[in-house]
Amino acid sequence: MKKLTIPVLLTALIGMHGLALATEAKHEHDAAPTAATANATISATGMVKSVDAAKGKLVIDHEPIPALNWPQMVMDFQLTDPAMANTVKAGDKVKFEMKAGEKGAYLITAIEPAHAH
Repeated sequence: MKKLTIPVLLTALIGMHGLALATEAKHEHDAAPTAATANATISATGMVKSVDAAKGKLVIDHEPIPALNWPQMVMDFQLTDPAMANTVKAGDKVKFEMKAGEKGAYLITAIEPAHAH
């Protein structure tokens, strides 16, 4: 019986450690803004995946954002002005500006098409 218990416990501990790492990695992106970024306007680029004009929300597959130490990922963003949702559509490459909002969320304050250079 002891031979079975030790591998089961080790598997459980390894599994919990992996869960802790996943939670920590997620937490990094949801963390409250630092003093350096709290009032800063941050520029980013990406591709609009979906638009919810009624809620004033966009889902954007953004490129890495060095100012926040964020890798490329897909995120939903609230717009400071819901009318901005009418200026873009899914599939558009965009440049956008954002600022820290409440609870570590970032709000898009400006958005425009990204022109290929």
